[in-house]
Amino acid sequence: MQFAKHAELQRALADAAPDIVAPPLTLTAAVPAPMSAEQIADTHLNIVRHKDSGCIQFVFPVQRMQLMAAAGHGNWIVQAALRVKERMTQQMIETIEAHNKPEALLSLRHGWRQPASAAELAASRGRKVLLFVHGVFSSIEGAFADLDADGTMQQLLARYDGQVYGYNHWTIAKTPQQNALDLLSHLPADAGWDVDIVCHSRGGLTVRSLLSAAPHAEDGALAAIAAQRAGRIAKVGKVFFVAAANQGSPLASPEDIQNFLNTTAMLASFSGGMALDLVIGLARMMVSLGFSRPSVQALATGSTLIGQLNRSDTLLTSASIYYARADFDFGKSALGRTGALINRMLLETDNDVVVPYTSVLLPEAQPADERMLSFGTPQQKQSEIWHTEFFKQAPMRDFLKRAVSP
Repeated sequence: MQFAKHAELQRALADAAPDIVAPPLTLTAAVPAPMSAEQIADTHLNIVRHKDSGCIQFVFPVQRMQLMAAAGHGNWIVQAALRVKERMTQQMIETIEAHNKPEALLSLRHGWRQPASAAELAASRGRKVLLFVHGVFSSIEGAFADLDADGTMQQLLARYDGQVYGYNHWTIAKTPQQNALDLLSHLPADAGWDVDIVCHSRGGLTVRSLLSAAPHAEDGALAAIAAQRAGRIAKVGKVFFVAAANQGSPLASPEDIQNFLNTTAMLASFSGGMALDLVIGLARMMVSLGFSRPSVQALATGSTLIGQLNRSDTLLTSASIYYARADFDFGKSALGRTGALINRMLLETDNDVVVPYTSVLLPEAQPADERMLSFGTPQQKQSEIWHTEFFKQAPMRDFLKRAVSP
């Protein structure tokens, strides 16, 4: 594996510049100057890179001895050592997100980055629409650009007469409920969309929040969503939950958040589906503000949000629901050779590295075979397809095209 995220790493180090103990170490240096044991011990967060695989990882204060041992074997290069001097504010967190991408409802007939115009949205009133919603640390382009392969996106644009949109949104600065409210704010009040939806990862919780029919919900945001959705979404047709965290992930719990950060840093080191600068931004936020943040807590197995969504009425009851999931054998995979500093025990369960195999399904779901795509099973795991790799697979693209065909 080769390290391909130079720009994202440098952007993250620029954002973190006030907290860096020494000047940022560039990736162009043949051998960055090693940091002393005193410097390492005096920091809150170390960002390190495996010298062979290029995998970026974090070493937290309680893991200093682990870093010292790894450095002794010559496996890791310290890219930056951070000492957090002040509590990060919401504005600082939003600045990190904005440096990665602006929030926008995109019109995908123009490619992966162009916001929909007011005229386009006005013309979409009452139309059949396809909406894409990405996951944590991602973007519409990062999550779904592989649909350009074999003409899949062009076929989808033709199927929906150009009415295909994607929602770029912030996933560490905002909760899934806030994301859903913001999405609705982009639509005309009388849009009346007849919508099909494709979502990935944390996008599943954003979509479930968007479609929660809970005008008197315990969560005020869910109640606000239900009120604001009236007139904007008239009908929900088909919903595709791809590697969706419908029942959360144990990695997002406060006690395992360090493993979550290093797992996602590993994925972001090699995949366009996750942005490395956002993962580093969340690590800084966690060190600054503590390991229980609303935007991440929502992802945890058994979170308050998931409990409320599981109990609430939803527009999904009248929709046709499709699922795609994976059971990944980490130990036999290329990822297993990256040297990542993660608890291998957490990856020996049935999951796609981030989301457990069974957590993709909605409560009590028993999908028909034609509505379920599984890469591997608990009885026969596979070592090629993990959380960010679904849309690279021809069977995934074919599954989507078949389902939306008239």
